[in-house]
Amino acid sequence: MTKQYAVVGSPISHSKSPIIHRAAHRVLSLDWNYSAVEISEGRLLQFLETLDDSWHGLSVTMPLKLEATRLASELDPVAQVTRVTNTLCRTQQGWKGFNTDVFGIQSALKDSISSGAPRVMILGSGATATSAVFAVLLSNPASKVTVVARDAMKAKQTRSLALDAGFSIDIRSFKALYRSLAAADIVISTLPAGALDSYATKLGRNWFFKPRGLFFDIAYSSWPSAFASAWVARSLPAVSGIEMLIFQAIAQLRVFTSGDVDAALPNERAVELAMRDSLGLI
Repeated sequence: MTKQYAVVGSPISHSKSPIIHRAAHRVLSLDWNYSAVEISEGRLLQFLETLDDSWHGLSVTMPLKLEATRLASELDPVAQVTRVTNTLCRTQQGWKGFNTDVFGIQSALKDSISSGAPRVMILGSGATATSAVFAVLLSNPASKVTVVARDAMKAKQTRSLALDAGFSIDIRSFKALYRSLAAADIVISTLPAGALDSYATKLGRNWFFKPRGLFFDIAYSSWPSAFASAWVARSLPAVSGIEMLIFQAIAQLRVFTSGDVDAALPNERAVELAMRDSLGLI
C-alpha cells in the first residue's frame, strides 16, 4: 500500500510543498504519494477522522497550526514549548505533532543569529511569529528580540510562552515600525504576502531611512516582495522564505522517515539540491 502524505491548510493552491517533497522522494527512492488538500480552520479533526491506514503524515500550514497542536496526541519538545505544530506524524498512539518551522528558520538564517547579541525584529503575531521568536532565542539566548504586531493580545501570548521558557522579549505596536526597523540587525517578517507593500512604498521614498541589517521575508509567493526590494535598493541582504520552506521540509522528511527530527536523511545534501532544482533555483 502506497504511503499517503499531504500539505493541508487554506489557501493551499500556492503551496510548493508537493513539488519539493516529491523531488525529495525521488532522491530517497520513496514510493510515496504527496498531495495538497484545502482544509479551512476548524475542519482538521474532521479530515483526520476520514483518513485510512495508508495515511502516515501531514505538513500543516495556516490556519491550522494551533489546531494541530490541540489535536496531537503527543508533541515533540519544540512544538510543546511553542504550542505550534506544522507536522503531524502517525504513530500507534495517534498523531504526534512536531514544529519544524523553528529548524527551518534557524537553517535559513544560519550564522546571522548564532553569534553576538543581535537585535532581531519580528513582524507579526501569529503561529509563525512565535516559531521565529523561538528560532532566534534557542539559537542565541543573548539575542534582543522585539515583536512588532497589530494584534497586541496574540503578541502577549507569544511573550508569555517565551517567559515560560526563560526568555524575555519586547512588544511594540506598528506605530513604532520605522524606529524599530532602523535599530534592527535582523528583520523577520511573518506577515502574509503583500501585507507590507504600503510600508515599502513609504520606505522607498525616504532615503533618510537607513536600515542596517538583513531582511528575511517568510512569505515567498511573490519574490522579491516590495519590502525586500526596499532592502536590496539599499544594498542590504534580503532572504526569501523559500529557504525556510526547504529546510523545514527536510526536517519533516526526517520525521516521516524515522520519527526523529534530529536524524539526518541519507545524502541530505542531495535532497536539498533536488528541492532547489525542482523550484528552478539552480
